[in-house]
Formats: sequence, C-alpha cells, structure tokens
Amino acid sequence: MEKLLTGLSAIATAVLLAISAYRYGMFFDTGFYRWEWIVIAACAGSAAGSFVSRLGTRREERLNAEPVPAAAYGLLVVALLYALSLTYQPASFLGTVEQALRWSAYAAFAIALYGRFGRTGAGAERRAWLSAALQTSGVFVLWGALAGWMGWISFPDIVMTTGDERLSAVGARLSGFVQYPNFMGAIAGAYLLFYLILLTRTRSTVEFFAASALAVPAVLALLLTESRGAWLVTAAVWLGGLPVLRKSERTAWLFYSGWTLIGGGAAYRAVVHAGIRGSGGGNASGASGSVMPGSALPSGASAMESMLLIMICAAATAGFLGLRWLLAKDSSKLLSRLAWGGWLAGLAGMVALLPSVLQGRLSGRFQTAGARSLFYQDAWQLFKEAPFLGRGGDAWRMLFTQVQSAPYVGNEVHSGYIEIALDLGIVGLLVFALAGYALLRAVWRSDRIGLLPPAVLLLHAAVDFDMSFGYYWLLLLGWVVYFSSAEPARVNERGVAAAAGAAAPRRRRRAQAPRHGWLRPAMLAAAAAGLAAAAVLGVRLDRAVQYRDAAAAASGTAQAAALRAALESNPYWTRIRLELAPLAPPPERAVLLAAGLRYEPQSVPLLWALGQLAAERSDVRGAAHDLRLALRYDRFDRDKQTEAVVTMTQLAEGMRAAQRLAEARLAAETAVAFFDAYEAQRLSPGVNGRQFAVTKEAKAAAERSRLLLRQLGGVPQA
Repeated sequence: MEKLLTGLSAIATAVLLAISAYRYGMFFDTGFYRWEWIVIAACAGSAAGSFVSRLGTRREERLNAEPVPAAAYGLLVVALLYALSLTYQPASFLGTVEQALRWSAYAAFAIALYGRFGRTGAGAERRAWLSAALQTSGVFVLWGALAGWMGWISFPDIVMTTGDERLSAVGARLSGFVQYPNFMGAIAGAYLLFYLILLTRTRSTVEFFAASALAVPAVLALLLTESRGAWLVTAAVWLGGLPVLRKSERTAWLFYSGWTLIGGGAAYRAVVHAGIRGSGGGNASGASGSVMPGSALPSGASAMESMLLIMICAAATAGFLGLRWLLAKDSSKLLSRLAWGGWLAGLAGMVALLPSVLQGRLSGRFQTAGARSLFYQDAWQLFKEAPFLGRGGDAWRMLFTQVQSAPYVGNEVHSGYIEIALDLGIVGLLVFALAGYALLRAVWRSDRIGLLPPAVLLLHAAVDFDMSFGYYWLLLLGWVVYFSSAEPARVNERGVAAAAGAAAPRRRRRAQAPRHGWLRPAMLAAAAAGLAAAAVLGVRLDRAVQYRDAAAAASGTAQAAALRAALESNPYWTRIRLELAPLAPPPERAVLLAAGLRYEPQSVPLLWALGQLAAERSDVRGAAHDLRLALRYDRFDRDKQTEAVVTMTQLAEGMRAAQRLAEARLAAETAVAFFDAYEAQRLSPGVNGRQFAVTKEAKAAAERSRLLLRQLGGVPQA
C-alpha cells in the first residue's frame, strides 16, 4: 500500500508540474484558481492517505516517524500575513486574497511532499520516485520549449521575436511555455545543475542515462533564452558548488560540465536560426522596434537542422556514458589533474562554436538593467510609505504609477524580494526569510550540493519577477524536499552504520518520552483549518471565472446575468464591475463602480470610469474630482491625459450651451489645469519604449477651453 501511494504521489507531482508549466507557468491568477483548490484538496487527501497507511504500524514506529518540518508551515504563516493585511485597507483586496490563496497552495504542496517523500534518509526508492517526477517535468518544459523553437509544436509566444538589438542579439529568444525568456533561462540553468548533480552522484544507470540525455538540451535552452541574468547566475552557482564537492566528485563534475558545454555550443550553432526563420528574418517588431507578441510562429527548422539536433544530443549522451566508464575505471591522480583542462577545453569549444553576435550579448546594451534600477528607486519610495506591514498583495502593480519618476511600462517590479517587502513590509520579509532559511538549512544538513538548483532560482528572482509564477514555487519546493531527504552520510562522508547508530538513541528517547506532544496535532489542526478555508475561497473565485467566461459567450440580458453571478462570487474583481457597468441601468452604474472603491480605493480604471460617467451625466464637479484623482495616480498615461482635457472641454461647451455658465467656467478651468499639468511633463525621458509627449488633440482642446474662459470673462491660465 505504501509503495502504491508513493508511486501515485510521484505521478501526481509530475502531472502537476507539467500542467503548471503549460498553463503559462501559472502566472495568471484567473488560470490558477482551480488548480490552487485542487492542489489543496489533493494534498489533504495525500496526507489522509499517509495517516491511514500508518494506522497498522506499531505505536513506537508512529512516534518515531518524522513530522513535517515546521518550515513548511512557515509558508502558511506568509499566507496568514496576507490574510491579516485585509484588515488594514490594502491597495487591492483581490490581489491580497489571491496571494493568500497562492501561498496556501504552496504550503499544501510542501506539506504533502514532505509527508510522502521528505523524511531524512527516506530511502532510495522514495527519492527515485521524486527524482523521476522532477526529471519528467524537465523533459516536458525543456523539450517542449525546444520543440516550439524548432517549429515542431505551436504554442502562443513560445518564442519572442524582436528587431530591437537591445532585447535580442539574433532577433529571437526562447520563452517556453512560461512565455518569458528570463524565467525560462532560470529554469534551464537550474535544471542544468540538477542534471550535473545526477551525473556526478547517481549510481543508477537509468537515472544517469536520463540526465545525460537532458544536460545538453538544458544548455541549449539556456543559450536560446539570451537571458544574461540567468547565464551569470548559473555560472556563479556552478562555481559555488565546486568547494562543496568531494575531490573525486569534483573531477567528474568538471569533465561532465566541459562535455556539456561543447554539446550545448554545437547544438546552438545548429539550430540558432530555426526560431526566427518563420518570421521572415526575425524582425517581428513594429516600427518602434518593440516586441509584438504572437507576431510569428517559430516554424522554420529544416529537416537537416532537426536531424543535427537529434544527432548532437545522441552523441552527447554517448560521450557521457564514455566519461562515466573512464572515471570508474581510472581513479588516478592524473585524471583529477586533467579535469580542469577538460573543463577549460569544453568552455573554449563552446565559445568557439557560438556566433560572435551572441558573444556580444554579454559585452554591452545594458539598458534593461538601467530600467530596473529605476524600478528599484521608485519601489523604495513606495516602501517608505508602509515599511512595517506593507500595502497588501499586488502593491506594486496597483501603486507604482503614483511614484514613478519617469514614463515606463512596469507592472512587475522585477524582484521577488522587493515585491514581498512592498506587500508585507519588514515583518513579512522577515517571516519569509526565516521560512526560507529553515527549508534551505535542511538541504544543507542533508546534501549541500543540493542547494545549487534552488540557488539559481532564488538568486535570479532577486532581479526578475520569477516568484510571480506558480511553477517557480512548485519546482523550488520539489528540489528542496528531494535534496533534504538525502542520507546525511553521503555529504558528511561518515559511515552509514555510524550515522544510524547515532540517531538511534535519539529516536528511542523520543519514543519513550515525546516532547511537546500537543504541538504537532495543534499545528496540523491549524493548517487543516487554514487550508480548508483557502480551498473554499478558491472554489468561489474559480466559479467567478466560469461565470465571466459564460458572459463572454453570451449577449444582452444573459451576459449581464452571468456577470452579476460572477460579481456575487467574487465582489473584489474590478474587471467584472467595469464590464457590467455599461450593461446596468443608468442609476445603478455609479453605485456599482463606487462600491468597487471599497476594495481598490486607488484604482485608476474605476476612478476613470466614474469620471466619464459623471461627465455623461453633466456632473462637472464629480467628473473633475474623479478624473483628477485618476490622473494623479497615473500621470504618465498620455492617452488618459489627452482624453481628460478633451472630456472637460466638451463638458464646458455643453454647459455653456445649456446656459449653466458657472459650471461651464469650472469645467473649462479644470480642462486648462489638466493640460498645464500634462504639458509640464513633456520633457520627462521615456523608459522601456514608453515615450511621453503632448498630443495635438490635447493642445486643441485646451485652446478651446481658454477661448471659452475669455468669452465668459474668466482668467485663462497660461
């Protein structure tokens, strides 16, 4: 029974990882609701199965069974902090609820993995099952991305094409199922180190063969992403792993790494142009050079390129098997001395095989790094407004336009740690750090080399928004549990018998006199209650998505009814209110939109809709108030700046025609004030392609308002 549950759990883990990657990395919350409550329910079922399977064991064995580490419950504490932030007016009620739900799902996943696979020294069979699940995910993600590059499959935005040399050296970057090259690069880099660890450590021929077949595709995917951050982080973590390895392992590590680099360089040279050929030369950008997602399908791989890729991967696998035979047969000091030479030869071979244009990717054009520094400066200003408890979920996305110092497109702050600090403040960041430290400490104590794959993800997340992807956390937790369940003897180089003998007295003492016997049941009960509430919430939010999808396929009263049902299931969803308002009776529209401000008090879309509605109702003061707030919260939106001036000018002219002269004067003065504030920002430099300029429409409308003020006897502002 136990073996069956372990196998089924491993299969479920592999399926969940594959689905989360395929669903755009679980970046979008609306696509994650269903899987969140399913994960929570499935993990509860897994925990119940583990409990039932142990009922037949002796009492002493049940007492000796290792509990789920407290660090796993630390993820639930993060979810609790998000839930508590609902009590002090977060920037986004929905964003906060979504983050609480996400962290509950991550905690449930971690608890289930620890319960099934995570006991220290859990045994080769359990670890082999979890390793198989993680490798299956790697096959799906890496080969799925490469299949998209080669044109073997079609998937939206699996390749990002652009004519902007600042973004890509060859005109295309591999995005994978996650649709983001930088995160795809971090995934490939982490998997590369995972495969190198397996090549160096595993005694299983099957596992070695699987790792040898996937190491070169991992390097190829890493190169095709053109993610400099992922390249540098992977290289730094690879170097950091050298002191952790034992001498004999270091020799194998260097030889396998060198051979992997040669194979990756050869594969890259063979298929580099396949991803852009289908776009007519790779320039799938607009006149401004910006990226146009989905503008080309990567379908340009020739039969020769496909054959070359397969042959290179097969030759690389054969080379790994040959190296393994050589290392097992010859353990002389000469071989260890040649290891560094072998690695340097591999590095030189890869560099020689890479096109010079890609080598230039590391030598210049760091404008994106400059944009990130601007994000971080503005994030610091936002952080200072609520340094201790933060502003709740989606704080940056909701509030960055209020503090941005230049026009840029930046819905993500490009740092997972800064995002947590903005959401939960110093308190949340400290809880997150403690939970992370406890999880990684378990890996350090069991198998130090196992820190390498998680380190790639954790370090890269410091300069990008990888943590916004659900797949990031599922993969990270999978590796943490896998490596923390290793036998400490393999790392400490002590005898297995000695380690077991040292542990036996502690276990006997615990069985005879368990300490804090109430703590574990209390933690389980609290976790169960929190996860049950999260699952119910996830079902409600998922139902709202289903109603909204039904509304998109309907029309008239049926569409309005479906949107009302969606709003009833999820009253915090601003988008539903904005879609329902035009379908609602006129007296209800303002009430419907204003009610949304209870959940997002600084929502620019809501304030803008209220301002437009007030203008339609000839409410000059209401329109001026709401539009002024909307512009204050997003002052670099050129379209809204123009529309605000035009709207108030038209309202002023309408009031004059109706002989409501005082209101006409107020509307005209507001239009001129809007334009003056708009024009004062015309010299602001653009960042990330967002230029800022005063439009002709705004100038013409402002002149009409000034003329109207002169006719009314007012004093037009210069």
